[in-house]
Amino acid sequence: MPRSGLALTVGFAAEAVRESAPLVHCVAPRAATSFVADVLHGAGARSVVTGTSPDALAAAQTADAVMLDLGTLVAEWSDAVNPVVAQLRSAGTPWVLDATPLGRAPLRVDRVRALLGHRPTVVRASDSELDGVRLDAAEGALALGESAEHVVHNGREVAVLTGSSMLAQVAGVRAAVSALMAACSAVTGPLEAALAGAAWLALASERAEEHGRGPASFRVALIDALWTVRGDEIAEYLEL
Repeated sequence: MPRSGLALTVGFAAEAVRESAPLVHCVAPRAATSFVADVLHGAGARSVVTGTSPDALAAAQTADAVMLDLGTLVAEWSDAVNPVVAQLRSAGTPWVLDATPLGRAPLRVDRVRALLGHRPTVVRASDSELDGVRLDAAEGALALGESAEHVVHNGREVAVLTGSSMLAQVAGVRAAVSALMAACSAVTGPLEAALAGAAWLALASERAEEHGRGPASFRVALIDALWTVRGDEIAEYLEL
């Protein structure tokens, strides 16, 4: 079946990540740190996964792309975030904002508004509204749903399959998908990066389910599957 130009670009993006091995700085929940790093290396990228101390945030400026999980921010460090993302924007460094709440803990709307003002490349969220605030990714892409099953950019919405149900048994999947999007944003545009990151992990999870006997073996098989999935297979998986 002939593939669309968008699907081909998404496939090329995955191969470009492997060829260029971008350095991705991720500020992720502590429980997700190991898995996020493994996923990025499984995809051929390089990773730095840190907390939210001012020094760690400042180090993000040396990366090729950045992923910031808003659920990790605490009051004493929140003031350090906006200057860092302002510098990322000024330098043209792509960055992904994951605005998905952790559990039932609410997110600070003022923090969301401030960070959106620095125009993230991709915004992750459960819904298009957060506590009454309409999320707007500006020229970036908006990836909606726990598994980023809907990606919106410039009025266009693209659906992505959610992958294996076993993903629900692995801690850190949400942050890992955002990290993959960040890796892809280092080599392509916002829409293509969001689609590539979501589809790459979803397809790899379906492959991993064939070999995993439970959550632990599935996790290992998933990292291996990320390494072996080809860009053209990701393009076909999107069914564009």
